[in-house]
Amino acid sequence: MSAGRRSVFSYFVPLILSAVFFALMVLLNYYDKALHRYATARLILLGRDDDYLHLLVWLALIIFVVRVVDAFIFDMVMSRRRNVIAPQLFRQIVSILLYLFLFAFALKRVLDYDVKTALTGGAVLAAVIGLALQDTLGNLFSGIALHMEGAFDVGDVVHSGDYIGVVESVSWRATRMRGFNNQMIILPNSVIARERLEVFPHANLNARILQLGVDYNIPPATVIGIVSQAAAHVDGVARDLPCFARVATFAESSVIYEIKYHTRNYAQRDRIDADIRKAVWYALHRNKIAFATPVRAFLTYTPPDVRHDVSAEEVLARLGQVDILSPLTDAARQTIAAVTGVHFYSKGETILRHGAAGDSMFVVHAGTASVRLPDDSDQGWHEVAQLGPGTLFGEMALLTGETRTADVVALTDVTALEIGKDSLQPILSNHPDLVEAITAKVVQRKGHLDAIRLGEPQEEETSIVSRVRAWFGL
Repeated sequence: MSAGRRSVFSYFVPLILSAVFFALMVLLNYYDKALHRYATARLILLGRDDDYLHLLVWLALIIFVVRVVDAFIFDMVMSRRRNVIAPQLFRQIVSILLYLFLFAFALKRVLDYDVKTALTGGAVLAAVIGLALQDTLGNLFSGIALHMEGAFDVGDVVHSGDYIGVVESVSWRATRMRGFNNQMIILPNSVIARERLEVFPHANLNARILQLGVDYNIPPATVIGIVSQAAAHVDGVARDLPCFARVATFAESSVIYEIKYHTRNYAQRDRIDADIRKAVWYALHRNKIAFATPVRAFLTYTPPDVRHDVSAEEVLARLGQVDILSPLTDAARQTIAAVTGVHFYSKGETILRHGAAGDSMFVVHAGTASVRLPDDSDQGWHEVAQLGPGTLFGEMALLTGETRTADVVALTDVTALEIGKDSLQPILSNHPDLVEAITAKVVQRKGHLDAIRLGEPQEEETSIVSRVRAWFGL
């Protein structure tokens, strides 16, 4: 029982014992003087000159004094004037030091016994006692170290090894914790000092993460909005930091979401977790969203549709808008459309990189892309154009095999159609005359109108035609 919990009666028990011993000593002295025949019996029972009875008087009085000093300093001065509650471990250490000092003083005063002599002369005995008290001393010093570091306080949730609970008290030997099943956990201080501690301070914003699985067919944005709002209004969830949900991973039969919330009372985590799960169930039920259940389906494997949500008709229609393919017949465009690749790029993703080799061109089907040339600026590039739906890039790599001349980066989510050399090769092999027509469109697209005005268009176009023929082996 701590000093702060002692009853008033317990303070006066040592004082009463001291008075009883003192009265007994006075009584024996009286009978010793009155009846000399009792002196021999008195000396046999109590020792010489009442020293031991006198020592008992001092010991009982010391216990009373230490208890009163402890209550006065910690329960009255510190607690009432400074609003500070002293740790129990610190109070125990102060009491032990006072007891040792006053007991040594009493031995010196009553029996003329010097404790220093015993300590210096009993080295072997001290070593034996030290070995016997090794665990006890280890717990004591570990408790002192934990107190000085301020690792945790009463009311904090501490996770040490296989144990987790709310700290109720820290003594010189052990730390008492209340487990979440209301069990008492007593861990020696030396064990706690050796373990890796995880501390959730009381009244601190401690985070907690819950997981749930939802069907793959429900859009993540819908699920995140519903469960975030449901969890944020649960009692015990802190309002200081937002409660939010996020996609954690993709499981076998469900999308796993994480709900992260903060609470100032981590000891209530099990109750808060249960309330959040209940609130989320009702919120999903109101929105007709079911939790995922394990599903096993056995299907014959078929290659995935590389076009995803872009149909063959949409690809053919988009290729019909590409000016450099206008010289081709409808049948030729259908042949190319059948083998055209459909690719999806997220915002910020690089589609083409300057200096890279290539043998294909791209047509923007949806979204916007940025054409950038590298330079010596701090940014490292400057934008020369933005490409929207229906525009193309990389045509020179398709027709001549030259390296990419710029970076192309998606400014939004981009759907792009890729036309490769292999798709155009059989068409040009069967119709070599199409080379000049396609090249003329390329020259016009590249902005060589100035060259035409200067009277040198034939040389530029002829050069490109020869390179195209060489690239396709015509």
